[in-house]
Amino acid sequence: MTKQTQTQAQTPTSTKDFQMTPTTFQDLGISDNIIQALRLKGYEHPTPIQIKTIPLFLTGEANIIGQAQTGTGKTAAFGVPIIQNITQKTGRVQAIILTPTRELALQVCEEMETFGGIRNLSIIPVFGGQPITVQLRELSAGADIVVGTPGRVIDLIHRKRLDISHLSYFVLDEADEMLNMGFIDDIKEIIQHTNDDKRMLCFSATMPKQILGIAKKYMGDYEMVAVEKVKDGELTEQLSIDVPPALKFEALCRVIDSDPDFYGLVFCARKDTSDEVVNRLEERGYDADVIHGDILQEQRQRIMERFRKQKLKILVATDVAARGIDVNELTHVVNYDIPQDPESYTHRIGRTGRAGKTGIAVTLLTPADFRKFAFIKKIAGFDVRRVELPNAEQVAEINREKLKNDLTLLIDSDFVETTDADPFLEFGQMLTESGRSSQEIVACLLKQAYENRILPRNDDKYLDEMFAQIHKKRRDSEEEPKKRGRGSSYADKDSKDSGRGRRSERGSSTERGGRADGKSEKRPGREGNAEKRPSRDKKESGYKKPYSSAKTEGKEERRGYVYKKDDASDDDFKMDKKSKRGSAGKGSSSGSNKEYATKRIENKKAAAGGKY
Repeated sequence: MTKQTQTQAQTPTSTKDFQMTPTTFQDLGISDNIIQALRLKGYEHPTPIQIKTIPLFLTGEANIIGQAQTGTGKTAAFGVPIIQNITQKTGRVQAIILTPTRELALQVCEEMETFGGIRNLSIIPVFGGQPITVQLRELSAGADIVVGTPGRVIDLIHRKRLDISHLSYFVLDEADEMLNMGFIDDIKEIIQHTNDDKRMLCFSATMPKQILGIAKKYMGDYEMVAVEKVKDGELTEQLSIDVPPALKFEALCRVIDSDPDFYGLVFCARKDTSDEVVNRLEERGYDADVIHGDILQEQRQRIMERFRKQKLKILVATDVAARGIDVNELTHVVNYDIPQDPESYTHRIGRTGRAGKTGIAVTLLTPADFRKFAFIKKIAGFDVRRVELPNAEQVAEINREKLKNDLTLLIDSDFVETTDADPFLEFGQMLTESGRSSQEIVACLLKQAYENRILPRNDDKYLDEMFAQIHKKRRDSEEEPKKRGRGSSYADKDSKDSGRGRRSERGSSTERGGRADGKSEKRPGREGNAEKRPSRDKKESGYKKPYSSAKTEGKEERRGYVYKKDDASDDDFKMDKKSKRGSAGKGSSSGSNKEYATKRIENKKAAAGGKY
């Protein structure tokens, strides 16, 4: 019988609240050398999942299931106690950690290497998309911990190059994601190659039945640790901006420029779109790169390493390629193209506003996106605030203020008194000897280095006008909502006699002459009511077909319907079809056409009293 103990973490979830709790890493029983390594990474206080998991891991022997969202510190929750407990260099793999994606495998591996401090443990990542020969060579040299994706781990086991029959720890990280990606059978097969006396840990944001089934079958007695869930998007300010389709890229640049500290992801729907966006960003001088399915794994690793270290500020990506990206410092997520469904939108904006920090998610909307995005908002249950882009002068002012503050901090620092400043001071001395004032020299330097940041570009005025037009159009549509009428037109709510308004504006069926009991009343028809109803005979009523170039050639009234005059006979409106066909071939007017035109003029003169 499986014994399950659930412990709910009542600790707060924001960074500010973490700092208020008296719990420290020392209180959790972590060794001093690992604490020192954590501090070098900027970890000052443990998160709720770490507070609940690490003491249980270090002091007990039970298997553990941890339920917490991505970005809450799960890697340290299992990584730190594993690093502290395993024996160094036994010649056997002592711990294996399975992740759903290669990016996450690399990230977990890098994190655990920093936790190790001076222990110098061998932690090997294994995943597809990389030459297997490299991984075989690293495994042959000896591995203490292996971090990998299920597919590659099974491949290495089948090759008999990975022995996991003497494990101390087996960890499933983001188990629900592995389930969603179809790895459940691979996980079961891998577990069957492990020893029975290992200790298992499973971390997941959700707990579907399949995950609990694995726990029941393979984990025996286990402790469950769950922390209070932060609602998706709760720490993220969600904004939408209406943009003309042709100026979507310009709107993206305006969003980036409006925050000098921009550090974020730009999501595109297609690989070719993401390539186009990153190429145009690089042409403008932005520090940007791209990842999608056509980017080689080795190149993706280099790009992600630069992005995590903030040497790369803008990363353009598709939804599939962005799986496994776990960066807690992102300030922005921009939906250049809207996602396909509410779930994708939730995953996108969840890349920012993590680990207790706030973020901004911006969605660029063209008119074609309005209806679909309204559906996404409704289903996802998010409050997305519509805003307008700042104009070029506002953006320039933001950048001027940022530059001023940065230069002021540099001037107030001890930089000019260090040896690093000597080359710059010598160059400054040379410039002052030119006879120009210091103000003129500084102005020239600012123009040379920062002109595009502190002054609007030449075409910004035109862009401001275009953005202002679409914003005004959207405001007007909100202030004066129009009601959808019959057909494809919109009827003014005040025009009740237009004939195209709502049913309520035309009155009820009773007001229009219908029966009070709701039954349809027999309307005037051909039987018994012929005298009350206009004739349907086209010849008698004078009805003529709408304009057609083949049948109304020579007529002056080209649009609408043509009715005969009361004082004109039917013969006046007849044309000699035979003569018309003959004249069409010759390109000249027939005699009957001339007679027809003459007769019409005479009829109009008569109707106008001879004053036509």
